[in-house]
Amino acid sequence: MRFFVLKKQNISVVLAVVLAVLIAAFAISSPMIVYAVRTVDKTPTIVIDAGHGGADAGVVGKTTGLRESDLNLEIALMLGEMLKGAGYNVVYTRTTDTMLNDVSANTRKRRDMFSRAKIINNAGADVVVSIHMNYYPSSSRRGAQTFFERKDEKSFALATAVQDELNELNLANTQRTYSPLTADKYILSCSSAASIIVECGFLSNPYDEQLLASAEYRARIAEAIAQGIREYFSI
Repeated sequence: MRFFVLKKQNISVVLAVVLAVLIAAFAISSPMIVYAVRTVDKTPTIVIDAGHGGADAGVVGKTTGLRESDLNLEIALMLGEMLKGAGYNVVYTRTTDTMLNDVSANTRKRRDMFSRAKIINNAGADVVVSIHMNYYPSSSRRGAQTFFERKDEKSFALATAVQDELNELNLANTQRTYSPLTADKYILSCSSAASIIVECGFLSNPYDEQLLASAEYRARIAEAIAQGIREYFSI
């Protein structure tokens, strides 16, 4: 067996070569590592909140007797399936006709709202969409509208993207378009996510009530919201 003694300068050369090989190997592999991390991070989580539920029925249609809580839930579940089909992570605040009671508070309504906030924050939501039906003392008001928290740029962008899609339905049925409106609501401010309320129509308006009684129209509302969310993430 022969032994070789490397001179000092030769050792430096060998070390330099080894270091160069390691750097090259890292350079080749590191883009793949970064890409894999970014791919996971780019899958947004959408929390869909079906407003009301259980003893809290919300608005009730005068002609059809439709309960807001039931309509909210049906549209929320349809919306969730559409978004899951598009590759988003979807979390619901409720999937049955119930009020939530996961946290303590001094009233049933507060327990329900705080429980929804807990779900939203535990999910690490990127977007929150709360589904509702509207009401106004005068039956003349109609159409689908979005609401966001004032001065929240992310929520404004989301509300605008969804409202643009809903306006296609509004034009066909009310001959006018709407702009997103601001609202001071707990569901909009309980997290750092881009958050909107979608009032899908006025159950106090007989024309909107008849439209919302149609399963086909409810599906069109859900698709408009889903498309608006997709547009928001493409901005």
